[in-house]
Amino acid sequence: MAVEWKYAVVDLADNSTTIETVACLVNAAYINTATSAQACLIKDDTAMVYTIPASATAGNRYGFGPTRFETSLVVDPDDSATGSITVEYLILGGPRG
Repeated sequence: MAVEWKYAVVDLADNSTTIETVACLVNAAYINTATSAQACLIKDDTAMVYTIPASATAGNRYGFGPTRFETSLVVDPDDSATGSITVEYLILGGPRG
């Protein structure tokens, strides 16, 4: 059976968003709506793993490997950020699809 990645759409105006609180693989982030002039951090709990640059253009994809996140998957933009991204991930040791 093929692995099916999960996804979460994140509104960056919501400030910090916890997508999962378990170990997971993070594959990519897609820019749905252009982001504001602030960088957006993708974190494993409180540790910054990836940064989506400020003013990212809609339609861009940022590939992450996939990368293993041990604790949790958190999107943490600046407090005044705007835009929307979709994060593609897979829960480890749990439901897969």
